[in-house]
Amino acid sequence: MRNYLIVLMVFLSMSCLEDRKRAVQLSSKMEAVKDSVDTYFSKLTELKKFNGVVLVYKNDTLLLNKAYNLNNKGTTYITTRSQFDIHSVSKLMTYYLLAKLEHEGELSIDQTLNNYFEDFPKGKEITLEMLLKHTSGLPRELVGFEGEEYDLTSSEIIELAKKQSLLFAPGTNVQYSNVGYELLYGIVSRAYDKPFAQCVVDEIFEPLQMDSSGAHFFVKENRVKNMAQNHVLKDNELVQIDNIQHDEFRTARLFSTANDLKKFIDHVKQEPYASFLKDGNGVIAKDGGSKGIRAQVYTDLQNNFDFVLLANYDGIPFFDTIDDMVKLMMSQPVKYPKEINRNSIVVKKEVLQQYEGSYTFADFDGLVLEVRLVDGQLAIFQEGDKVGGLQAETPTVFFEDPKAAESFEFIKNESGSFDALMGWKGIVVEGKRN
Repeated sequence: MRNYLIVLMVFLSMSCLEDRKRAVQLSSKMEAVKDSVDTYFSKLTELKKFNGVVLVYKNDTLLLNKAYNLNNKGTTYITTRSQFDIHSVSKLMTYYLLAKLEHEGELSIDQTLNNYFEDFPKGKEITLEMLLKHTSGLPRELVGFEGEEYDLTSSEIIELAKKQSLLFAPGTNVQYSNVGYELLYGIVSRAYDKPFAQCVVDEIFEPLQMDSSGAHFFVKENRVKNMAQNHVLKDNELVQIDNIQHDEFRTARLFSTANDLKKFIDHVKQEPYASFLKDGNGVIAKDGGSKGIRAQVYTDLQNNFDFVLLANYDGIPFFDTIDDMVKLMMSQPVKYPKEINRNSIVVKKEVLQQYEGSYTFADFDGLVLEVRLVDGQLAIFQEGDKVGGLQAETPTVFFEDPKAAESFEFIKNESGSFDALMGWKGIVVEGKRN
């Protein structure tokens, strides 16, 4: 019996040693992920392309919670406790509130707009799910409205939304629509009988103890404590701008911190909400941004990692950075940020002539840009005025600033003509040939 106990103790000791070795190995892997993410954002900051906070978890373990600053003082300076405007991340919170209301039997996302708004054109065809997934046909912003969106109440926005022409038949295409989400804000507001912003505070921020999160308008309590100031680059200088722009709706002007947003992520990762919110790859994510601000929340339920990115300067190559973050979390190789020096080539005149014409960018409120061939090079015109010149990097990819990653790319469409992909502050938008 004694010999048996000795063998058992040796076996258990070896087993514990192997467990410790495995733990050390896992810790080493996560340390490598942490170092790679920190290196990535340090390089991005050195290139003056990032100012903000990055919060990273993998396997439910905190890897990084760090503020990256271009300057150690001044209006750009932030800490991990800074509050940032989150803009369209509010849409994910809207999605959650609708999931909660559906789970409680208060509504169904299969319901149509005529259940909520009288005389809404195509109201019997547009479902709440279409609004959630941007397939309703409503435009991105209000078309034909000449006032300031800032002045509008939720009820006034809904009435103006009724006057919008649909871009396509409901459910047949996709067009990102802030107008559509304003309708959802109104529906949530009616369900709780209070302004949408107060709904978010009462149903999300308070229960989850998101004590540093709030809204700028339509709430009982002012929760502003340590608000990050927004910035843009102008004439190679960082310039502070107002956090509240008058060409934006006030309905869902929310702000939060990285740590608070992690609390929200942890909540929506649980059922019954995860099944409602995740995509086909098991990812729940939403980006947000406007002048001077960028925000991203991201959780991968299959690969068990989360991250929050908040920036109070919009010079970050945003979507490239998010793509790289996902790769880093998966321990996949990425190219670390480095200084850009693009070289131009000569392209034949007959190739350039194929691209002449006007292009409409629906995601930029229907912006129309005209491409012309001027003195052997392509130039961009807006309302008759030249706003930029393009140099060719390849026969289809063009750039204005050799130090910037943004491109103007021409892609062949089904009609045999060309559409355009335009990069702007890390975002790529499509322009359809008119």
